[in-house]
Amino acid sequence: MKKTIKKVKKSTRKIVKNNVSIFPIILVLIIIALFAFIISTPNNISSEDAMYEITDVDLFSLDDFNANDVSVMGLKVGDRTQTLLEILGSPDLQTDYSGGISTLEYSESIDLEETGLIILLDNGVVKRITLKEPFNERLTGNTKANYTKEEIYSLFGVPEEVLRMPLKQDSSLMLKSLQYYSKGIEFTLRRGEALSFSLNLNDQESS
Repeated sequence: MKKTIKKVKKSTRKIVKNNVSIFPIILVLIIIALFAFIISTPNNISSEDAMYEITDVDLFSLDDFNANDVSVMGLKVGDRTQTLLEILGSPDLQTDYSGGISTLEYSESIDLEETGLIILLDNGVVKRITLKEPFNERLTGNTKANYTKEEIYSLFGVPEEVLRMPLKQDSSLMLKSLQYYSKGIEFTLRRGEALSFSLNLNDQESS
């Protein structure tokens, strides 16, 4: 009987000892699996493809849309810097500001004579894609960047908010920004004529 008890005790010690030696291996495997998951996770905030590509679809003729669902040459708001550079390449001009804000301007690098796209990056995330008049040649139908104020009101109705801002710092010339938050779109106007329109990352559902 005593011999049996001793054997059980020895077996128990072996099991405990084995478990102790196995634990670090399991921990390492968990860490490796976690690292592999992070590496394989897409760089986009959302892995969903855009519903509309603005160079193929007449966006302004749609009854309803949200900027979150629109891509421009494959890029959409919410994408990260790596995706931006993979799609559009290096910009013709980049300006960095404090707080992790950068603007990337594209012209000759996307075969335009003048700046047609301006991307606003906020800490590595595409928050705004601005399309200027030179990009009109890539757009279809009623979608364009140089509407008058009256034409914009006719297309989208009264904006949810109108903002005023100086053309440049300390400038007396003012610009107007017509904000359609539910769609995630805004138009920047000077003297009643749109200079550009922008797709903004937003959390509101279009109505």
